[in-house]
Amino acid sequence: MNTSASLVSLHLMGEDKEDIALDTLPGKITLTRTDAALTPYGGIAAWSGFLKHLGLVERLADHCPVRRTSPNAAPVREILHSFLLSALVEGRRFCHVHWLMDDPAVATLMGMERVRGEDALPRLAKELDPETLREWMQRPQTELYAALPDQFIADWDSTVNTRYGHQEDAAVGYNPHKRGRKSHHPLICVAARTRLCLHLEWRPGDTVSATDWQPAMEKLWAHPTVRERLWLNRGDVGFGQEAILAWHEVTGAPRPKYLFKLKLTSNVRRAIARVPGPLWEGSPTVGCQQTAQTTVKLHGWSGERRIVIVRTLRPVNPSPQDQFWATPEDDVAVYVTNLRTDEASPEQVAALYDRRADTENVFDELKNQWGFRGYCSGRAVVTELAARLVLLTYNLWSLFTRLMGLNPGHHSEAIKSRRDFLFMAAQVVESGRQRTVKLAVKAEWWKTLKACYERLRTWLASTAPQLEEPGQWLRLLPRQYTENPLAWLTQSAPNPSS
Repeated sequence: MNTSASLVSLHLMGEDKEDIALDTLPGKITLTRTDAALTPYGGIAAWSGFLKHLGLVERLADHCPVRRTSPNAAPVREILHSFLLSALVEGRRFCHVHWLMDDPAVATLMGMERVRGEDALPRLAKELDPETLREWMQRPQTELYAALPDQFIADWDSTVNTRYGHQEDAAVGYNPHKRGRKSHHPLICVAARTRLCLHLEWRPGDTVSATDWQPAMEKLWAHPTVRERLWLNRGDVGFGQEAILAWHEVTGAPRPKYLFKLKLTSNVRRAIARVPGPLWEGSPTVGCQQTAQTTVKLHGWSGERRIVIVRTLRPVNPSPQDQFWATPEDDVAVYVTNLRTDEASPEQVAALYDRRADTENVFDELKNQWGFRGYCSGRAVVTELAARLVLLTYNLWSLFTRLMGLNPGHHSEAIKSRRDFLFMAAQVVESGRQRTVKLAVKAEWWKTLKACYERLRTWLASTAPQLEEPGQWLRLLPRQYTENPLAWLTQSAPNPSS
């Protein structure tokens, strides 16, 4: 075979017909282009219906404090939808919106003229100051409060977002991954067992976990829905401080309970040593846990408080192997709480705190499966707006996947749920005023998807947001999403399908 002749033939064919013929393993295949509306994100159709019913993004755009007078200015709703979509499809940089800009089907399904570019959101944010930005973003955040369980636990934690280069508001502080690097240190409140992020306090890197906790809590506590439903604040050793504990103990004002872990300081260790042997509950078996409770007044505290101690017994004469594998830091854990003994026994207090570990999964998902630590800009207000919009996208997608009901009563992380409900090859066909989205999925998976779409359609039909206050549609969520957070303490876990 004459290779050069074949190349010439192929080249001429491409010039004449705009087609490319290749000799492949199954035989001759012709490559060509099409103007058909094809997309790898077929699941956006259902997502678009979900967002339209909520109207949350549209209301956010309507209340945008930036007034755009130029006739060529991009609509705010299109800028917001474009950014939310880029975060949804695993974007981590502003330039990742280009993944969607050449996809005409995405703009069609979202009711946009086109997907806006990477400079659209930074240009919108450049006219905002931090306080105006936070007041603007407070609206969609508070609408999500209607989805909270009748009683819920607020888990507080912070994370470190490392920054590179020169960025406003970034500072050098505690950074376990990149010591000496500037960072941001956001504080987030998560509703336990729902994976919803209720509040974000944006802070520079030179802060600690408890910094600005009280202003953040005051903002959260000011909302009537939170006042009615929040019954416990929970956090790690960074939050067991006098100012935070005293906030919960204000007399004459109803406040939630608290449960925080204490650092094993010398004063705490001395308090543990003073606990008499008969007060320890549980058999003194090596490797098993014992619990005890007492009241102490540590240095800086305004009064005595209840503490619960959990210890693991060690061998009296450990072997060299035991000493080699020993982890002394896990021997003792101490918790401070204002839960009364009749409300929670020492064993229940320890079990209640252990459930807080699920909050770490939220931070892991936000940082590794969403762009929460990405979307960096030299201007602090742009970086903060992007982080808040990523958090909003995460919350909305969590609600969306719960409503689809593929795993009733359970949260599906984005790495899986995107493959289930978003990343599907599809074709958008328009005929008259009708649009049809043809999903390229197997028949078996289509049966599962169809059942999920039916559940979503039933929920959408059961609510009428145009007749209700914003956010009240969330009160009609499936019951498994609003389960009693204390049910597991007194009985076996409820059946998610009930």
